[in-house]
Amino acid sequence: MRFEDITIPNVDKVQLVDLLSNETTTTGSLHITPSHIIFRSDDGSREIWISTGLIGVIERGSISANGCALTIRCKHFRVISLLVPRDKTCQDLYETLRKIGEVVNVKDLPAFDIRNPQTNSGGWNRLEFSIEFSRQGVSSEWQETDINQNYAICDTYPNRLWVPTNATKNILEGSSKFRSRGRLPVLTFFYKPSSAALCRCAQPLAGFSARCVEDEKLMELIGQANSTNNNICLVDTRPLMNSFVNKVQGKGYEDVRNYNNMQFKSFDIENIHVMRNSQQKLLDACSSGRTITEYLKGIESSGWLKHLKAIVECSLFIAQSLHKGISCVVHCSDGWDRTAQTVAIAQILLDPFFRTIHGLQVLIEKDWLAFGHKFDDRCGHVGALNDEAPKEISPVFTQFLDCVYQVMTQQPRAFQYNERYLIVIHEHVYSCQYGTFLGNCESDRKDLSLSKRTNSLWTELDTRQDDFLNPFYEPFAFNEILDLDTRSSNFSVWSSLYNRFDLAAHPRENMYDSLMNSMEHVGVLESHIAAMRMKIAELRGLSASMIDSGLSSTEGVDDKLVLESPSSKESVAESELELVDDHLGRRVIRWQRLNEVYNCSSKRCMAEFSSNVERKIHCHNCGKIFCRRCVDMTSDESERICLDCAKRNQ
Repeated sequence: MRFEDITIPNVDKVQLVDLLSNETTTTGSLHITPSHIIFRSDDGSREIWISTGLIGVIERGSISANGCALTIRCKHFRVISLLVPRDKTCQDLYETLRKIGEVVNVKDLPAFDIRNPQTNSGGWNRLEFSIEFSRQGVSSEWQETDINQNYAICDTYPNRLWVPTNATKNILEGSSKFRSRGRLPVLTFFYKPSSAALCRCAQPLAGFSARCVEDEKLMELIGQANSTNNNICLVDTRPLMNSFVNKVQGKGYEDVRNYNNMQFKSFDIENIHVMRNSQQKLLDACSSGRTITEYLKGIESSGWLKHLKAIVECSLFIAQSLHKGISCVVHCSDGWDRTAQTVAIAQILLDPFFRTIHGLQVLIEKDWLAFGHKFDDRCGHVGALNDEAPKEISPVFTQFLDCVYQVMTQQPRAFQYNERYLIVIHEHVYSCQYGTFLGNCESDRKDLSLSKRTNSLWTELDTRQDDFLNPFYEPFAFNEILDLDTRSSNFSVWSSLYNRFDLAAHPRENMYDSLMNSMEHVGVLESHIAAMRMKIAELRGLSASMIDSGLSSTEGVDDKLVLESPSSKESVAESELELVDDHLGRRVIRWQRLNEVYNCSSKRCMAEFSSNVERKIHCHNCGKIFCRRCVDMTSDESERICLDCAKRNQ
């Protein structure tokens, strides 16, 4: 999208409607750019920026005396309701927004227009398979193979694969031909305490009777790679009925009678179409204006929590099997949706590394990006000139993050990151401002040269790590498999995500932010106390030296007696104390409360804190709250102060 393609870049006298009260609250102007939609109030007190990649559905309502209704439903669950003054203007705006939101060429996405090479080091090298498998402690029974070099046997798999050491090229090629999309069983995680392996693949092209000797041999070698337990468990994440239907299409599931030492386990995780409808019902239930009874009925009708429960139960089964020393091979239909969800959650349950900020990035790079989850299709990054593209959209990755959140609520001390981290990742999966989640597979991303032409999300998040820290984290307390209770009562709606922008008149303080803010405030006060103690010690030393000097000066000449008289000593001490008072005077002991501030305190900014995910940051100097853009660290990295205080202190 280029500027010249935007038929109506500015609209004045637009009214922003408060969805909670259904009343017009703000009048301003709407500005359309290739990368953002911007609403700016006439008095300058409110400004809303929305990435064009986040545009989901545009709805045009009927005209009334107040104007023509236009609703923008975003992929990160924000809903903007506007009243446009004239019917023709509303129609032009509707068509412009639809054109912006329906990108056909991936190169027209915002990520390709906002690259800043100076800030883009490291993010594109977050995952190196050899380093990651070395960290996991992969045994000599597994080896790297270049059989998929240049994506020769599977264009949706990584370039380099790890397979059993004794697996020959013929075995690997034969298994690949027997699996949907060529996605043969390969290693994704090695659980060193039991030497059990977690492998992933796609469904077999078995039909009702077909078999593959090479595939059966590869499965046998996967089992034999664990010297203590040769048994493997094949986990099919699909409902059994779905697997039967796929047999009619020449696909289906493995006949365990043809495989040695294999047990079969099926789980009822529904397909992408069911999940898409389920999320829409969930969002309808979470919309404002519903009674408690309607809300609860809507949540039950959506089935969303039931689906989360099924994913977590399957993941827990996989984790427990690996913990017992039983290797697992997991697949769904094509191995890039339900498979990615369950193997990733299982690794989070088993490996503390994946419960860290850096570790989650590595996990996403490995099991979602490298192994070919179709982010372009599932997130609707790029449309098509037919009706097929909307059928491919599904909240698969959103479900994964929701499952991580459900685990975090049961084990809050086991995670280095907080829920804000998950929500920010979710937003930028859809925003298309970064190249990290563009493309359907590793091959796509290389063809698009994303590492050279776009920014990495991980680089941006690296600069904000303090926003994502969990104050309850105990890094050495949870080294074993996480214990979960999967009863239905332990699953809840993630309101901070789905109702992120529904701020009440008196919003509650975020628990994590309140604690982190208190810890930060205490730290600032303690350092201040320490500085004052040092200053007091200096003054005491100065006072003692002045007394000694005054006593010895009685033997000197009269002019020295005058210079070092008690009154002179007092004036010097007073000047020193004035410096201390000045230092104290620049420090505000009491900080602003988080739930009392709705806008950045900088008069030049006044940015609105429009959701409970945007962190409110205190200036250590004046105690006021600012947005991240209006604060900075001091040169010695010891304090965070606002730009106004930094200017005054120069």
